[in-house]
Amino acid sequence: MSAPTEATAPAPAGHGHDEHPSHCENCQAELHGHYCHACGQSVHNPVRNLGHALEEVFESFWHLDGRVFRTLRDLLSPGKVAREYLAGRRVRYIPPLRLFVIVSVVTFFVAQFAIHIESSGHFDIDTAQSTTVRLGNVKKQMRNADSVAEVEELRARMVADLRTAAAAAPVARNTIEASIVAVERQADKRIEALRALQGLDADQVAQQRAEGVRLAGAPRPGSIQSAKNLADVERLRDERIATVQAQRDAATPEARRSSDYPGLIRQANIEAGCRIAELQVAHAAASEGAAVRPPDRQRYGDAECDDDEGPLSFNGRPWDPKTNPLTVQWWPQFANDWLNRQVGKGEVNFQRASKDPALYIHALIGAIPSALFLMVPIFALLLKLAYVGSGRGYLEHLVVALYSHIYLCLALLAMFVLMLLGDAIAPHWAGFVWFKGLGIGLLWTWMPIYLLIMEKRVYNNGWPLTLLRYTVIGGAYFFLLSLATVALMTAAIVRM
Repeated sequence: MSAPTEATAPAPAGHGHDEHPSHCENCQAELHGHYCHACGQSVHNPVRNLGHALEEVFESFWHLDGRVFRTLRDLLSPGKVAREYLAGRRVRYIPPLRLFVIVSVVTFFVAQFAIHIESSGHFDIDTAQSTTVRLGNVKKQMRNADSVAEVEELRARMVADLRTAAAAAPVARNTIEASIVAVERQADKRIEALRALQGLDADQVAQQRAEGVRLAGAPRPGSIQSAKNLADVERLRDERIATVQAQRDAATPEARRSSDYPGLIRQANIEAGCRIAELQVAHAAASEGAAVRPPDRQRYGDAECDDDEGPLSFNGRPWDPKTNPLTVQWWPQFANDWLNRQVGKGEVNFQRASKDPALYIHALIGAIPSALFLMVPIFALLLKLAYVGSGRGYLEHLVVALYSHIYLCLALLAMFVLMLLGDAIAPHWAGFVWFKGLGIGLLWTWMPIYLLIMEKRVYNNGWPLTLLRYTVIGGAYFFLLSLATVALMTAAIVRM
């Protein structure tokens, strides 16, 4: 029988399934304790012993936890962790970049729940938003009214919409009541102007006001909104479009260029589409004998007919990817084609978000972490420029920037936790709303004060010079942060 070759040689003593191996399974060095002196691997094999696996998990957790708690505790003292870390006493603390990643991820994960609950738990966003869209510019609408009856009709419709929104959105009741007062004031001013302009007496004004209230309860005769069935919608739309086309054909070339005839035709088509959707939903509810499910409502179409926002426009004309695209002259054609595809997606998605503000909220929450990651090195650069004579290198300023942002994230996390607690506790104890508001207010107040004290302690300058640098850095930082957040939020909405 031949001697065993190297490939079939037995493993060193202690290998295999031995409970206490004599050699390291990683580098084969002889063991003299619980850890290999050559590579540092533990003698215990967690994949072969459940007890060792659990022991390793808890050991790692508590070891990391101790450093986390120590770092977070010292962060409560402005500038302490940054000074200690820059002074070389680093073993006590988690490295700033690692801690920043952990804290920011946790903060904005909690924010997704806190903001959602804070919003949907207290008022109907859709009702409040649709009411805002329908109101439009009150002054402009009242100025365009040519009779007292028309003014009174507008007033009645607007106030009714606002009352509905106030019932659905108690948290916004004060703002909505102020809007009602504004509507009433504008209506009264326009009626006075029309009374003087048209020479109306008190009886005529009262008669027209009564007529306006009556008209407010029903769609105007002959309007697309008054159509009772699909055939009526098509007939009224065709009549309006034919009228606009006749006006366009009779107009001079200069009048055609200055008037938005395509926009009037587009508005007729939009109103017809919305009325068709309303009729579809009403028919479905009547025939099914139940409320129409939201997915089905989307299939029938958008029934919101009062969106006053016009189409996206460039060069004084509506944007169109073919006839009026957005073009950057020094970009190649493929880049401009890509840009216009994004503009098209953005136009659609911003219309979606205008009807569902929760999309804006979640886009904002998603944009802030990316903006903070982007702003950390920029903030460090601002510190470097402001303290150019301090003798500190850029990486030292980066440490200060990281710990500053870690504290900002922790403060935001505390606010989000208060929101969650408020939603859970307020239904049982209304007084907690006051404590929640006080806590959030104090956190917002303390954040800039904390950063000022931190800058003073880390760089050890006098108060006048520190305040000057703090003001300049803070102004530049929040301006750039706002730009970055808006840009990333816009990109997030376009990608929806």
